[in-house]
Amino acid sequence: MQTSVELQEPISYMSLWLIIAIVLAVLIIFTQVFFRILFKGRLKRPKKLKVKKPKPKTLEEIRKKYLSRLYVIENDIAGGKYTVRQGYQQLSECVRDFVFEATGIPVDKCSLSEIRTLKMPVLTGLVTEYYEPEFARFTVADIRKSLFKTRKAIETWH
Repeated sequence: MQTSVELQEPISYMSLWLIIAIVLAVLIIFTQVFFRILFKGRLKRPKKLKVKKPKPKTLEEIRKKYLSRLYVIENDIAGGKYTVRQGYQQLSECVRDFVFEATGIPVDKCSLSEIRTLKMPVLTGLVTEYYEPEFARFTVADIRKSLFKTRKAIETWH
């Protein structure tokens, strides 16, 4: 019995799959290169912030300025001008401004997670302590202890 259908050899249609695979591989590589060029700026790591050390005389002046500011905040809290929440907001602003002036690092614009990456344990501890009372409607935090810690941090800053 004769058949009218002729079978193709395996090699004849396997080359089609090889061509498709090569084209897909080239397409994937081209796409990777294209997107790496397109998003080149986004893939770079952020620059490390440089800490500038002020002169000892200048650091003393900065300390005096912020210790007097803490004294004003403490009196305003005791006098009822600020609530506990507002007091913590003032403390946070004060310590962040102090660190900015003392080091040149703009921590006044940083979130807590960004401050943690700076590896400044004193600042991280203070800002962490301020976070809950600063944003909560009601808090049981002791602002006098926080004032004491903030004053000590400013006095011992190097």
